Amino acid sequence: MSRHVLVAVDDTEASRAAFEYALAEYPDATITVLHVFDPTHPHIYADATGGSGDRYVEFARAGRERGAALLEEVTSLAADRGREVRTVLEDGRAPGAIVDYAAEADVDHLVLGSRDGSASRLGTGSVCQTVAKRASVPVTIV
Repeated sequence: MSRHVLVAVDDTEASRAAFEYALAEYPDATITVLHVFDPTHPHIYADATGGSGDRYVEFARAGRERGAALLEEVTSLAADRGREVRTVLEDGRAPGAIVDYAAEADVDHLVLGSRDGSASRLGTGSVCQTVAKRASVPVTIV
């Protein structure tokens, strides 16, 4: 039986499904919800800033605010189901941040949402695949 479950979320339906799954399947576990904002992602930097350092700082701040709002949303969803969750907002590359947090926080199970809805079609380099390979605890991909 898992004691501490980590659910990594973003703003996709897949991560919402993973969160709902964790609430239903682990009723007695502590659930921590992690959102990772990667301010160094090349698409984020280029699309948001056109290379401008000032615009990048503003965009990164806005990205963190969106992450905080997402975590408030999942906290509210959990409360609607009579549950409390812990939330964490981290900067970094998602796979490494997820695996590192799980190790540091004594997590014994990870739950992730697959964006294409199929764990069997995970592409090379996907967050789910990378986390599943690197994690030292079981990983459920919803």
